[in-house]
Amino acid sequence: MYRNCRVSAQFSMSLDGFIARVDDTVGPLFDWYEAGDVETWMPGHPVPFHLSEADAAYWNSLPREGAFISGRRLFDITKGWGGHPPNESPTVVLTHREPPVDWPPTRRDGQPVPFEFAGDLETALERAAVHAAGGEIGVAGADVVQQCLRRGVVDELRVDLVPVLLGSGIPWFGALDGDLLFNEPVIVPGTRVTHLVYRVRR
Repeated sequence: MYRNCRVSAQFSMSLDGFIARVDDTVGPLFDWYEAGDVETWMPGHPVPFHLSEADAAYWNSLPREGAFISGRRLFDITKGWGGHPPNESPTVVLTHREPPVDWPPTRRDGQPVPFEFAGDLETALERAAVHAAGGEIGVAGADVVQQCLRRGVVDELRVDLVPVLLGSGIPWFGALDGDLLFNEPVIVPGTRVTHLVYRVRR
């Protein structure tokens, strides 16, 4: 929790704990996005996903964040989502570097890009909390999630666990200062994925 905002992190992860390969490719980690027949839209995404019925029901049950914090690596890999962040949520990019020289892009709808940049986690959280206004803050990117876990602000982890071993890659979790306990998970079996929702035990 940060200033009355719930903080959550969600990502597709391999059985051995990786969210991408070393070269940032994701292999089969997001195959479940196209493993069914239910057309499912994410605000800002130009094309729909095609989920199984179970995955679509889970997806549609999730709260939509009021703000989003992204790491710079994820921002660069996605090219800033073309100016359309996940769910069109106001997005704070945690980075020590200047924005790309070709930033901001021209959005498909011609609207201003809902992005800003912050040089440290506390500033990013403060700005996200202003945008979220008591709602949910989503955090993404391995380094950002690890910083938030160490800072103790994460309330919920949503692991989309994919049945694959990558062997090596970018781990979602890193070293902590001590144990971090979670309550028993909500488990939702899907197609080519199992959704696990863990609340931090307070």
